Amino acid sequence: MITDIHSDLASFRTLTFTPGLNILLAERHETSGARDTRNGTGKTSMVELLHLLVQDRKNPEDDFHKEMLVGRTFGARFREEGRDYTISRKTNTGKDRDEASLDGKAIEFKELRSKLALKWFGLSDEDSNGTFAPKFGALFAYFVRKARNGAFNNPILNSSDQNAWDSQINLAYLLGFDWKLIQKLQLLKEQKKKADNLVGMIREGYFSNGALDLNKMQSRLDILEVEVERKRREIASSEVIDGYRDHERAANAFANDIRELNEANLKDLDLVESINLALQEVEDANLADVRTMYEQVGVFFPDQVKRRFSEVAEFHRKLAENRHIQLTDEKRRAEQRIKERRTEIDRFQKGLKEKLGILQSGIAIDRLTRLQSELHAFEIEMADLNVQIPRLRDVVEEQARLKRQISEQVELIGHDVQERDEARKFAVQAFAEVSRWLYDIPGNLILGRSKGVGGLEIDTDIVGKKSGGKSHMQVFCFDWVLLQAARRQGKGPDFLVHDSHIFDGVDGRQVGLALSYANDKAKKLGVQYIVAMNSDDLDKIKNEEIAGGEPIFDPSSFIIPTRLSDDTGGGLFGIKF
Repeated sequence: MITDIHSDLASFRTLTFTPGLNILLAERHETSGARDTRNGTGKTSMVELLHLLVQDRKNPEDDFHKEMLVGRTFGARFREEGRDYTISRKTNTGKDRDEASLDGKAIEFKELRSKLALKWFGLSDEDSNGTFAPKFGALFAYFVRKARNGAFNNPILNSSDQNAWDSQINLAYLLGFDWKLIQKLQLLKEQKKKADNLVGMIREGYFSNGALDLNKMQSRLDILEVEVERKRREIASSEVIDGYRDHERAANAFANDIRELNEANLKDLDLVESINLALQEVEDANLADVRTMYEQVGVFFPDQVKRRFSEVAEFHRKLAENRHIQLTDEKRRAEQRIKERRTEIDRFQKGLKEKLGILQSGIAIDRLTRLQSELHAFEIEMADLNVQIPRLRDVVEEQARLKRQISEQVELIGHDVQERDEARKFAVQAFAEVSRWLYDIPGNLILGRSKGVGGLEIDTDIVGKKSGGKSHMQVFCFDWVLLQAARRQGKGPDFLVHDSHIFDGVDGRQVGLALSYANDKAKKLGVQYIVAMNSDDLDKIKNEEIAGGEPIFDPSSFIIPTRLSDDTGGGLFGIKF
């Protein structure tokens, strides 16, 4: 039980608590205006201070390390089995570590947390020091939720960034299930994650339908063995020729010249053929045709045609003779050009043959360099595959094995929840009890194996519309389940602390009933419930009572002597900062 929270800061408003229900009230001062709020009065700082006392890390950005508070000592006194003990922390500036003390004696935060883990949660170092194990900080955060960390957003999580596995392990510990099954599940997942990462490093070309295809890798290796041998033989038999590129350019030049000469010869051959046809036409033209033409001209132009046919025939003969001489001369020149080109082609072909022979006898130095580079790349890839294939074959088998084991482990978690029916029924029925107290209808606490491979499924639901108020009341119900479940196993603290966020958006009737339940249950269990509230929330209870015509709960006798307000000096620290 927390008996008081104090500080050596002169203006600090010491808070004293008693067993059972304790309400830390924040009131609006008489002089406060409509725009004044009670934010900053210190309700949340009370929760932050409790965390400050037990946290191992120093947060130089928090309120306790601001200029007006740093260097002060804050503390809380606890009572357990008739014995009081005090935990204190002095905040220091800069890089100086804060100082912790237990009953006035200096103590390392690690040792303090170890002692408190055992005292409050029955958690030994042997259990908490392992990987994926329950931790003091996570357990404590369920009993003193910090709004700043989003702890009121989800009853299952003690902060908005808590990992699912961390929630499962710590809640399994508090609810009485085998948390080591979840620890083993997480270890298996970590092993599979490493195997998946190793497989993920393989080139995409070796994947089929998203899975590593070892057959493709083996096929590639088989091909590489052939390619490497072929490259090696090609390189071994290759002779580098000096001036290879010059020979290559010369051969290309010969080939181009030969092509151009052949094309020119084709044109002249066509010309010769045309000339031959023209010569044939000259020889075929006879005087009969000339006579016929002469007579026809005489019919139509009798007066103009005066010369005799013999003169016309002589003219035609001379004309044909000149034409024949001209065509024959042109044909001779074309045939001469063809002959000369063929001689040139023969010479070029000899040169081309010589150059091709040289080129075929070896390779260029850059070609050899490229072959060697390709061979080197093939050899590296082949060596890599020779190493990877056996290893990845093992990894793939390991993936399959781990996948089976993860599924089996999730089944074991489900069986554990079923077999521990006493712990399961207690938690489910306790949740139903407190939710029925608030809404007359029992809510559901769902416990069992997850549908996938998540592990332990824990979920809650109560009646009412989806709203912040409903969510906060689920937190209220669940935290009381945790307190009771842990206490019945002898491994839970005897206090539960909520700040005023627990009643944000909650109807006045449920606020009153929640306080009524907390008072009743705290008395029966001999535990302490501390809740910070705004006076408005208490007014909501009164208003509901007036509207409903029946009493709900009178909290006045549970308000602790120290009341906070938005007046200067009325907050927890007695100063504004």
